[in-house]
Amino acid sequence: MRDQAEILRDMVKKVKPFEFQVISVTSGKGGVGKTSFTVNLAYHLQKLGKTVLILDADLALANVDIILGERPKYNLLHLLSGEKNINEIICESKYGIKFIPASSGFEELANLPKEKQVQIFNSLQEIYYRFDIMLIDTSAGISENVINFCLASDRTIVITTSDPTALADSYAISRILLNYKPENMEIGLVVNMVEDEQEAEKIHRGMNNILKEFTGKTIKYYGCVKKDKKLSESVKDRYVLSAVHPKSSYSQDVESIARYIIEGKRPERKETFWNRFVKNLKNLRIE
Repeated sequence: MRDQAEILRDMVKKVKPFEFQVISVTSGKGGVGKTSFTVNLAYHLQKLGKTVLILDADLALANVDIILGERPKYNLLHLLSGEKNINEIICESKYGIKFIPASSGFEELANLPKEKQVQIFNSLQEIYYRFDIMLIDTSAGISENVINFCLASDRTIVITTSDPTALADSYAISRILLNYKPENMEIGLVVNMVEDEQEAEKIHRGMNNILKEFTGKTIKYYGCVKKDKKLSESVKDRYVLSAVHPKSSYSQDVESIARYIIEGKRPERKETFWNRFVKNLKNLRIE
């Protein structure tokens, strides 16, 4: 009779690593609704038949668990200390969404050394075959860690609003990503909290005009999410808006973006997420 380790090795051999898709969700500025969007996107991708895992990569100011209304017993600190393995810290919310929680207020996670980053990603390789998509909810800003997560992904979604500071910061992170952008890595813009589609499309055109002038490159338009009073209520009361109010405008807009991700042409990558991450870890320098 074969042992469990041998069965696991056979399962991994059967997996086609390029079928596993990694999508980073990032923003230059905090407060633009990035984590709420990530969680609701995971919900819709799951409803559309995908197995999804969220990695809370806002390592020291984690809040995926808050949006999901959960209180995880274990998190990445327990993985890094060796107390728990990767399977023991994966949580499943009441919505069926699986996530890897980080922790809030720990300086050691805010300034994670490279060897600890590698430890996390080596652990992730043990479980990726269980999922179709991993969503990485990055921290806001343009730290080296954030840029590395984004560049290693198959797609990066940049979230912005019409606020001038949010636009300036989303332009800044988009410009950095485009300067380093590997072949076939896709960057898309989602404009959050807008009045209508026309406002969002205008923002995308304006950003692309500036990006093209200074980098010679552009980013795709993934869609918009219109203002919805129910969103602030869902955050306050700790529930997933798309699950509780599936007919809300917010839910319908996020579902449209989820369908675009699934049905749109997927970027073809020649290296896996793991290869790209380690390579970036060695070479990336953000001044």
